[in-house]
Amino acid sequence: MTRRNYAQWTDFDSEATSFALGTDRQGKPSITMMQLPGNTDVSFVTPACVTNWPRCTGDGNFGTMWGPTDVMKAKYSLDLTDRAINGVDNPNYETFANMLESVDDKLLDFVHNNQLKVLGRKNFTREEVKMLQIRTVRPKYDKASGALIGHSVQMSTSKYAWDGMGGQFARTINVCDHEGTVVPNGNVAPGDVVAATVYANQVYTGVGGDKFGIHWSFEDVSVVCQRSKLEVRSSVPVFATAKYDFASTYDDSTAVVEVQF
Repeated sequence: MTRRNYAQWTDFDSEATSFALGTDRQGKPSITMMQLPGNTDVSFVTPACVTNWPRCTGDGNFGTMWGPTDVMKAKYSLDLTDRAINGVDNPNYETFANMLESVDDKLLDFVHNNQLKVLGRKNFTREEVKMLQIRTVRPKYDKASGALIGHSVQMSTSKYAWDGMGGQFARTINVCDHEGTVVPNGNVAPGDVVAATVYANQVYTGVGGDKFGIHWSFEDVSVVCQRSKLEVRSSVPVFATAKYDFASTYDDSTAVVEVQF
């Protein structure tokens, strides 16, 4: 397995990300992505963010509504959202998102400049090429109103990997505490605040026709704070804006007790 040297996202230089044209096994154009100097892997540790739909253990997305029916095609997945933490906006998400946007923009410029080889197109403007790009930071809209309600970064890793000898082996996502100690049988639950070791798995092209983008994968997840341990709300001030003549202080002693027979 590849050993990657992860550093905090704040130390990652997005301007040093480089792209180059190559060819795949079928002779089709491919794009390689690397970090200068040294042409190393593009990898970093993310800031702590709330995750909504993690599948980091067991068989990943196997058997889920949108997942595969063959366990050998199962993937682990993790999303990092801009949800507030304890009622306060995540102070790092916007800067983190801007960093990823700058990497996407560099890829966009590269594909625009090599559109004939990559897309088989000529004379596309940068904005026209951008319409074909699947961006890393994805917006989320309310299904009823269509209003923008947040953003997320999606990552996935195949559960099974080739072992170099004609077979496959099952990967395990390391689930750690906030100090990086691996937790035996640890789990990542929806609503947890997590950070992850993330790397650029590949630059894909030709998906759904002419779509292209960066496939981000992850190896380890740090549960910085479990959902159950986040601050519990002690008040909901909006209820105080309505006044009632019959209002009274809540008394535990008058609460209805359910009696079972």
